[in-house]
Amino acid sequence: MTDQLRVTVVTPTGVVGAAETWLLSLLDATDRLAVEAVLPTDGPLRDEFTHRGIPSFVRATGDSVTALGTTTLWLIRHLRANPPDVLLANGVGASLIAAPAAWLAGVRCVWVKHDHTFDGPVMALLAALTDGCVATAPALVHASKHPEATLVPCPASDRAGPAPEIARAELVRHGVRLGKDELLLLTAAHTVSNSGVDDAITALAEPGLSRWRLAVIGPPDPAGPDERRRLVALANNLGLADRVDFTSRRSDMGCLLSAADAVAVLPRTPQGDGPKPVGPGPVASAAMAFGVPVITTVPDPAADRTRGPGEPVVVTVPPAEPAALAAALHRLSAHGGPAEAGGAVPSATAARPGLPSCADLLAQALAEAARLSGAGLTGTAPVSVMTCFWNEGEAVDRLLELLLPQLTVDGDEIVVVDDGSTDDTADRATAWAARDSRVRVLGCPHQGLPATRNVGVRAVRNSLIACTDAGCVPAPDWLARLRAAWAEPLPADLLTGAYRVSSDGVSAEAMALVGYPVPEEVRHPGPWTRVYTRLFGRAFDASTPSGRSMAFTRAAWQDADGFSEHLKTAEDLAFARDVLAAGRRAALVASAEVDWAQRPTMRRTAVMYYRYGQGNGQLADGRLLGRDILRAVAYLAAPAAVRRGPGARALAAAAALTYLSLPVARAVRGRHWSAVPVIPLVTAVRDLAKTAGAVHGLTLRMKDRRH
Repeated sequence: MTDQLRVTVVTPTGVVGAAETWLLSLLDATDRLAVEAVLPTDGPLRDEFTHRGIPSFVRATGDSVTALGTTTLWLIRHLRANPPDVLLANGVGASLIAAPAAWLAGVRCVWVKHDHTFDGPVMALLAALTDGCVATAPALVHASKHPEATLVPCPASDRAGPAPEIARAELVRHGVRLGKDELLLLTAAHTVSNSGVDDAITALAEPGLSRWRLAVIGPPDPAGPDERRRLVALANNLGLADRVDFTSRRSDMGCLLSAADAVAVLPRTPQGDGPKPVGPGPVASAAMAFGVPVITTVPDPAADRTRGPGEPVVVTVPPAEPAALAAALHRLSAHGGPAEAGGAVPSATAARPGLPSCADLLAQALAEAARLSGAGLTGTAPVSVMTCFWNEGEAVDRLLELLLPQLTVDGDEIVVVDDGSTDDTADRATAWAARDSRVRVLGCPHQGLPATRNVGVRAVRNSLIACTDAGCVPAPDWLARLRAAWAEPLPADLLTGAYRVSSDGVSAEAMALVGYPVPEEVRHPGPWTRVYTRLFGRAFDASTPSGRSMAFTRAAWQDADGFSEHLKTAEDLAFARDVLAAGRRAALVASAEVDWAQRPTMRRTAVMYYRYGQGNGQLADGRLLGRDILRAVAYLAAPAAVRRGPGARALAAAAALTYLSLPVARAVRGRHWSAVPVIPLVTAVRDLAKTAGAVHGLTLRMKDRRH
């Protein structure tokens, strides 16, 4: 197994509600995660974490802006002291503290959307601050406004719930009074003012509902310590003291929902700084899994359905309108009684994944947000490693010596494609093939890297193809990391690895700081790093792989029509664009690292960047080409700005310092002091070479289109 994913969980409360039960059940069902928890209050939830051996920290949090700010600062310090791979904020309340703290601390963050609380501008803010969102219902995926939202539903039960009479007997044992012919309305929620429990009590006082009684399953909430007393007083005032019962939540309460004749999920939109309702999704989904009718105030595409054969009722009522809830209960009784729907599982619910599958989906969402797809997994599928050479004899020996020990699964192979070398490259590769049958050598006339790669892909035997280049030194676990990423429950068809740039000499060291991404930054990006790389690039991204470290499926290669053979460079970027355009998915595996040696001279480095720019021009990718054009404009405008006066010079200097800030910060962090004075020079060499290449590439593209 690859290393477990280190996760810090932040919860909005210390009690065990529906959202917390969802989380605990998924954590129990996976061994991929090494978890610690941060809670705002001590309580039953901390006991649950302790019972599971999960370290937990209690940080008391008030409702004032000052208290929230103090907690955020504490969390920033906590995350910086021992950065996890990813932070998981369980609910919108937790995310409003955790997301800013994670962003400022340089930690990737995912938040869980359980309900429609704060739909609107808050969702846009969280989408900007977080790296992923987990939604517990299909409607919540869209409502989250997050481009990386993932559906992890409440799991379908892997066993039948107890028969209604057994579940009722269990509820009676916990203090719920149930007569033989009485109908049970059950609500599972914290007793806070926004939970809608008072609406359920008031509804039961309506005429014609004397057979119905209410059981409120849930603990008192620290946010509303007097709420239960208020609800008891309300029941007494309405003459319902003998028809309303309160009992604390049990960890297996979801299985006892089969005792109910209807389940009420009635949260209201929170007002001001008042307590926020617990998300209704887990409760409603669990009730539907047992075929129990659901009455809810939460809009959902599945709501207001007409009951069909074997399908439970789902009725939406307006919040804070007890009369509408009473009408829904009348409706259930008038159609033959809720018992007709009991025990029938609707087809939509039956399609939901079980607990292990949901836990796997959560772990995958966290791993991909952390840029560590496959973390905590052991891949078992055979992989074909493909590498191409042209006149690089010594590199063949060095690379194959490193790759062969990584072939640990039956069926693994290395396919070496010689692109018409005129030195001893083919002879060296053939010698390796003679010693080890897992190495195969293909030869072809010299035709360039894209065509050579296509030759290799056509010859491989496995569905997953990993690539690295001459001049690269794969880490000992490089292939294992890519193999593990493909073992995800919903594997990506394009896996982008990472590379470290080696440097020999001051100018090469400066170019490494200026021109290439840094693996540590992709896993723990600071605030300025996020902003800088979004503006200027130079960050690892799943959609922009490098042939130095990548893997893809044969199916993706076929959908993309292979590597574009008319390109001399940037064929890997063009390939990724075509794979994504075909509807395939990409994931970043920052732990799949190789070391890569730069070109030995500044002149050869400039030629390399010229070719990169040429490839960008031929691709005409808006994002990449746009950056090249902006750089060209900046370099052309700089002399004019210097001549226009102090104000223009100050503006130009500020822009230059901003542009050079990240490479300089990298140099300072790594104590590469001698490289700092050289950074402006190598930046100019890189940018001007790349811009010139982009202009040439655009010219070639226009010529090709005319022909």
